[in-house]
Amino acid sequence: MKKFAIFIFAFALLGMISLFIPMQTGSMFSIFLEFDRFRLVLMLAAFAVPMIACGAALKAPRPQQWHGIAALGGFAIATVKSEVWNLVRQLGGSPLPFKLLAVAILGGTVCSLIAVATEERPA
Repeated sequence: MKKFAIFIFAFALLGMISLFIPMQTGSMFSIFLEFDRFRLVLMLAAFAVPMIACGAALKAPRPQQWHGIAALGGFAIATVKSEVWNLVRQLGGSPLPFKLLAVAILGGTVCSLIAVATEERPA
């Protein structure tokens, strides 16, 4: 997990930042705040959990299995709530925040999967 913690943290931070980048109709944060507060809370939590897990993994003398699983869980929530399969399909004509969100979710998910898969198991 330690090898991938910086990358996972960076993708989570990118996802968090993408929520606040202004667009023509306002940022995704302001749109979710007005129309879908539950999704806003889930998206903020989905990016905050991997950041916290990575911080704990970097600070711990030996990363534990839950660090990678928590990061993967956060990105899984972001994948489902943002419907990344539709986001990727419409990526060409999307504004920059949507592109950054897609990159953050996909990159974070892949790094988290690799971190969980390559983790040393306790004997």
